[in-house]
Amino acid sequence: MFEFAKKVSTQLKDFFKTLSGGRKVGLITTAIAVGTALVALLYWTGDKSYQVLQTNLATEDATATMRILREKKIPFKVEDDGKTIKIPPEAVYDLRLELASMGLPQTGVVGYEVFDKQNFGTTSFVQRVNQKRALEGELMRTINNLKGVKRTRVHLAIPNKSTFSEDQKAPKASVVLDIEPGIQVTDKQISGISHMIANAVEGMEIGDVTIVDANGKMLSKNTNDPIARQTATLLEFQQKQESEYENRIVDILTRVVGEGRVIAKVALDMDFTQQSEMQTQYDAEGAAVKSQQKENHVMDGSRPVPMGAPGAAANTPGVAPPTTPEVRSNTQKVFETTNFAVPEKVVRSSKPVGSVKKMSVAVLLDGQYIKDPEKGAEAPAQFQKWSDEKLAEFKTIVASSVGLDPKRGDIIEIKNMEFRRQDLEDADAQIAAYERRKMLGNVVQFAVIGLIIAMFFVFVVRPFVKWLTDNTVENMESFLPKTIEELEKMQDEDEEIHEVEEAIPVIVDKVDPEKVEGEMIKEKVVTLIEGNPHKAAMILHEWVHAPSKTAAAANEASAAGGKGAKKPA
Repeated sequence: MFEFAKKVSTQLKDFFKTLSGGRKVGLITTAIAVGTALVALLYWTGDKSYQVLQTNLATEDATATMRILREKKIPFKVEDDGKTIKIPPEAVYDLRLELASMGLPQTGVVGYEVFDKQNFGTTSFVQRVNQKRALEGELMRTINNLKGVKRTRVHLAIPNKSTFSEDQKAPKASVVLDIEPGIQVTDKQISGISHMIANAVEGMEIGDVTIVDANGKMLSKNTNDPIARQTATLLEFQQKQESEYENRIVDILTRVVGEGRVIAKVALDMDFTQQSEMQTQYDAEGAAVKSQQKENHVMDGSRPVPMGAPGAAANTPGVAPPTTPEVRSNTQKVFETTNFAVPEKVVRSSKPVGSVKKMSVAVLLDGQYIKDPEKGAEAPAQFQKWSDEKLAEFKTIVASSVGLDPKRGDIIEIKNMEFRRQDLEDADAQIAAYERRKMLGNVVQFAVIGLIIAMFFVFVVRPFVKWLTDNTVENMESFLPKTIEELEKMQDEDEEIHEVEEAIPVIVDKVDPEKVEGEMIKEKVVTLIEGNPHKAAMILHEWVHAPSKTAAAANEASAAGGKGAKKPA
């Protein structure tokens, strides 16, 4: 094998030396181009043979995954700054399940498994830190499972418990959300995350949760001011009501004017004042005596009228006062109390929050597009406005669908205008051109690769094989014996027997040597003819014309001899 390789390399050097300067440059250029194309093709096809195992990995998870792949001797590629790992497709799914059983990827998060292994001498401070880490990790894992969330970081600020309740501070939370590209997080999702975190941490309020995105933009709208929270809720309610009225109008008019030909906007002036009242009503006609009470006081008597000189003598006991006239008094008092049972009705009512004070409705309608039969079917349709009667009917329908109240001061406006159609033909043409360019690029790419490979085989492989075959045939022709006499001579020479042992098959003792020799020579002749038919034809041509040439040469020799004999005479 080594001798054959050495011989082939020598022949290649000789072949390269026989080429001209231009052919050498062309051969070298073609070899470089073909080598580059083959390397690019191998790289391109090799890249297709790898599939994504994991993506959006943290540094810790990527390191752990690569260590496992090296242990299992599985080839892999790392892309996207170490965030994406690719492996051959035949091992993707099995390895994913195996890594999942190992808890990978964890995105560097430690949950309650931190308490699985505890040392006997762990201090209370370490216990509090581990508890905080575990709670943060579990919250991150939960949020990461939400749709559209790629990665999360949660930081909790949990103060120590105070002896006095008035000195106890509330815990706070900060959350960083890394959202998937193209995903828009809604306010409801942000509110749901805030509620979840606030309910997971003891003593935390919703307003204590701050949520930002990866760019540092504030996403949470929670505040400790209840009035601000209520205002935001009421504004959201108003927008929802306006959207509902707009959908009603569009839905009812679309059935008449067509899809995409109605635009409706509703503005509501709403009253969010909370009012409660209590009203008591009495029925005087239905009154009845419930109880009655009477008191009669009669007083009858007389008393003397004081007379005489004032002083001690008149007031001295035992001394008869002078005779005085008497005064009589007769008094009668009557008290009567009557209690009536009067029916009463107590009404307690509360006005709903968010009642509509005023409504303004604006509707924009597209017209009709009618084709003129005289211009043909291919002629574009002409715009035509709706009649005033139709607009009046539309106005009545819209007013009834939204509950318009003229007494309340509601306003409605319906206008008929021609909508501007967006010309999408240019966009479609650009998309089609882009698809054609893309397809043409792929065709050119594969055509160039095929052309380079074809050029390599035509200008490099084919000449080399031809040259190698021709030289091999010539060497074999010069190496093998041409006649039986030469073969016998080679057999007699001991030094050359070893060179032809591999070419001559082992002769069995019972086989006729002359027959074997004839078959070998016949087989060799057939092989030479099949390998180089052109030379075989030339040899046959020489053999056919050999007798005539021999006779001509003999005649020429005899003629020359005859002339020479006469000349001396």
